Amino acid sequence: MDQRQLRRWHYRVGILLAPFLLLQAFSGLVLTYGVFSPVDTALAEEAPEVVRTAWNLLMLRLHYGPGLIGWIYHSVIGVGMIWLVVSGLWIWLDRKRKMRQAKREG
Repeated sequence: MDQRQLRRWHYRVGILLAPFLLLQAFSGLVLTYGVFSPVDTALAEEAPEVVRTAWNLLMLRLHYGPGLIGWIYHSVIGVGMIWLVVSGLWIWLDRKRKMRQAKREG
């Protein structure tokens, strides 16, 4: 795979994974620091129990995913992230190598 194709695939995979990564990040932050997280805040205590429970359940399901679908979802995100890191590093190293080479020749 040449540099141009690698960049194109890196871009496409990044765009494809971005909404799912944002969903994971948002739901994780809400579960950790959110108004309706297990950490009681004044606002969370004022909300009805049904709302707190429904919100937490929704965030838990979004973040962890149910059963086989959740396993596939998290596997795709994990493999995709690994691929993005490796391909990004490859692109960066190749670019750095080409810049050094141009400097020596120039």
